[in-house]
Amino acid sequence: MRHLLYSFAILFVCLFNSCRSNYQVLNKGVAGNNSSDLLVRVDKDVVANKPDLVLMMVGTNDMVNSGKLMSTQKYFDNLRSIIQKIKAGNPKVDIVVSSILPVEEAYLFKRHDPSKFPIKPNDKIDALNAELKKFAFDQKLDFIPLNEEFKKYGSDYTIKESLLVNSKNYTVDDGVHPTAQGYELIGKYFAQQLKEKKLLKRKMLILCFGDSITYGAFMEGKGTAEGNTYPAVLLRSLSGRNTR
Repeated sequence: MRHLLYSFAILFVCLFNSCRSNYQVLNKGVAGNNSSDLLVRVDKDVVANKPDLVLMMVGTNDMVNSGKLMSTQKYFDNLRSIIQKIKAGNPKVDIVVSSILPVEEAYLFKRHDPSKFPIKPNDKIDALNAELKKFAFDQKLDFIPLNEEFKKYGSDYTIKESLLVNSKNYTVDDGVHPTAQGYELIGKYFAQQLKEKKLLKRKMLILCFGDSITYGAFMEGKGTAEGNTYPAVLLRSLSGRNTR
């Protein structure tokens, strides 16, 4: 009888474990990257890892980094090439693109020459995001309106409660990269969006592809899916673990 009960217990554990969700998340963000940089490394960092889903957020450096500025046309040409390479490696892969975040322009201009911006940075970002949404539809990709969600939590990025880094909540008037609370919002929102769009399978590898915001600038665990980066928050949210 004991042997029979023991066998049933082992069977139950095996069945339970086989039904549990098992997510892996890779952080493939690199600080300072624009869309051209992502195109250079897509084969090594994305295709070679054979992900089930790619979550891509890129464009901030293309639009507001004076050393990396790129035309909108070149940006979308790069995105098309990136997507083609990913799909060539795995036609069944799901690709999700996210809109990019707003910035605090006064802080941005402390590091970047205002004369290089005939159009206000946030106007450039808003115009890009509108085109990015149309691009995703045309390419049959899922789109996440992160910029709109982020703005719901306030647009004054100079105060301590700002979701972008400044000298009141960190040590520098950065105005581009999220705080830990900002990354928490991103990770949880992405998890919610993936669930609502029914893109999640029981076991899957999700690869986060992007620039320093994916990398996790200023955060514990930067460059990984640990600590306070958005890939870390995404993993904890999908796995049912408490986020920080």
